[in-house]
Amino acid sequence: MAKKPEQTKAYKELRQSMMDSLEARGMVEAAYADKVREYMNFWVQLQQLEADVAQRGVSVLDEKRGMMVENRSISLAVQVSRQMLAIYAALGFKDEGPRQGGEDDEL
Repeated sequence: MAKKPEQTKAYKELRQSMMDSLEARGMVEAAYADKVREYMNFWVQLQQLEADVAQRGVSVLDEKRGMMVENRSISLAVQVSRQMLAIYAALGFKDEGPRQGGEDDEL
């Protein structure tokens, strides 16, 4: 039997990384820890939605209509991801993706 998402090493490492970052920035109030908990709850939901898409596919049979329709988990995953991004930004985390050249770049 597979582990629940909140029991996985990835869950524990992500949560600890977020808590360590908040602590390093002096953000140790309960409100911040609660937002991390909320973020991680969404993370679990996203894992479940992604597993559903992996198992059932992008399209599923609508029993009532007798036709293939979009797997609702796809649109729900997008909504969950947006909420996660909003919480992530509210906690002051930044996406440190690849930089694009700009005026502030050194020569």
